[in-house]
Amino acid sequence: MSSKPQEDRERLAQAAKMFFFHIQDISSFTNTLIELFNRNMNTQILLTAVKEDVNIKDFFEQMLKIVTEMQSVVDTMNKNMQDEPLHSKIATAVSSVVEQSTNVKELHQAAKTVFKNAHIPLIVSVLSRGNVLGILISSITLLMKFPIMNLRLSDFYRKDTKEQSDTTTSGESMSSGPPETNTTDTLKKLQEALKDENAKNPIESAANQLEEIVKTTGPVLEILQKATKSMETNLPLFKKVSDK
Repeated sequence: MSSKPQEDRERLAQAAKMFFFHIQDISSFTNTLIELFNRNMNTQILLTAVKEDVNIKDFFEQMLKIVTEMQSVVDTMNKNMQDEPLHSKIATAVSSVVEQSTNVKELHQAAKTVFKNAHIPLIVSVLSRGNVLGILISSITLLMKFPIMNLRLSDFYRKDTKEQSDTTTSGESMSSGPPETNTTDTLKKLQEALKDENAKNPIESAANQLEEIVKTTGPVLEILQKATKSMETNLPLFKKVSDK
């Protein structure tokens, strides 16, 4: 019976550590996406800033604002593209040059000018396909309903905890569980934030809830990874075409 509370403590500590690194990864991939977006769409969306003392609610509110702003730009571009498709622009531009000149160099320059902005439909397509930004907005909104919003990122995990763990495992501590100093305070804060008055086992209940929160952050991270990878892979191809 005595091993069950320790097992629940370790589950809670592991979920907290995973949440910590998920948030850092989400911030990193979001910033990569923003940089690609700004560079190619001529926008000036601010990057996310995630520090260990940042409030979780503030971070998600910042994320929500950024994704909503990107969605607004994509919606506008989508409407413009539907009003005047890319192939129509190409045909109009080339036809205009053909009517005025038969010079091959001028035709090449006209096509180059049109294809210079061909990356914009790609970005819009990547972010529109599968409703990437819409899903992100829904997922972030859902995450903001969990009772951890008033905690700081450092309340979940501290990198110096790992350093302490490395030193204690080679010393007097024989336990495979989390170190007692920082981790004990962390678990108390998490248990308090995730407190369920009807739970018979508060630690188990907190671990279950935080594991569910981590599962919810998973799709957010996956979507960001796929979107940035797709843009990083395909955008250079359009640049090569426009540079020729």
